[in-house]
Amino acid sequence: MFLMDTLTKALFFLFLAGSMLGIGLKTGKDELLSVVRDKGWLVRAFVANFLLIPAVGVLAARTLPMRPENAAALIILACAAGGMSALQFLSKKKGAAALAYGGGTTALLSFFSILISPALMALTLPKGAPLIIPYGKAVLFVSLFMLLPLVLGALVHGTAGAVAGKLAGPVSWAATLAFVGTTVKLSTLTKWAKEGVGAKGLLAIAVFILVSMVIGWTLGGPRKFTRPVLATSSSMRNIALCLAVAARSFSDLSVLTPLVAFVSLMVPANLLLSVVSLAAGKFAERRASGPGPAAMG
Repeated sequence: MFLMDTLTKALFFLFLAGSMLGIGLKTGKDELLSVVRDKGWLVRAFVANFLLIPAVGVLAARTLPMRPENAAALIILACAAGGMSALQFLSKKKGAAALAYGGGTTALLSFFSILISPALMALTLPKGAPLIIPYGKAVLFVSLFMLLPLVLGALVHGTAGAVAGKLAGPVSWAATLAFVGTTVKLSTLTKWAKEGVGAKGLLAIAVFILVSMVIGWTLGGPRKFTRPVLATSSSMRNIALCLAVAARSFSDLSVLTPLVAFVSLMVPANLLLSVVSLAAGKFAERRASGPGPAAMG
């Protein structure tokens, strides 16, 4: 949450809590628990986010020509799963199952990232700067703004379904408006960051996002609706954790610049993925339904 003023932080908190509350209101505990019980899904999600993507990021940082601060930022990003901004796209999925997998997976990755990502960073970052991890604040943040709203929404869904149905739409819209407000407020900062990173740095970030999407999409099967869920969950990394670690652990804060630049690319990339996935889904539905009466006549 570094580099944000008070209003931007408030908007982000509203987006995060509202998105999780909206998912809970639309799904309920049974759908959410099905995500936890799906061991195959959890294994694939963890392999993608805590093994394959970190390996890709570390390999790129150590073999491709780039500035030291860009290489360090890429490793930090690769190790930090659970991108909370992914909820902007995952909370708009159709169907209770897709919503549950999107919200549940994001919450799980965000929580376990607090425990796993620092160890990955310690193993892969250049030696020298000791990593300082705000474990207490990170756990409290995820618990208050992700897990609690999700559980609360699921409880309302289970005990007062009619109320949940009426609240879900306005809550989701409020979260979306908060996300747009956060993006607008950060636009000046992200523009500055992109200029600071340079063309080669932006290209490396863009390729990393694309590769992360491909990994998530590939491991997201065999169900069609889970592929875009894991592609988005995997390619939108945990910026909040990245900034918290980098600001506390590096004396040279230039490593923050590529982290902010990553935000400016991961959002439009996943917006494009969502649009393409939606269009492909509608096309598949039309093909499955067959020709209409007019075409048959």
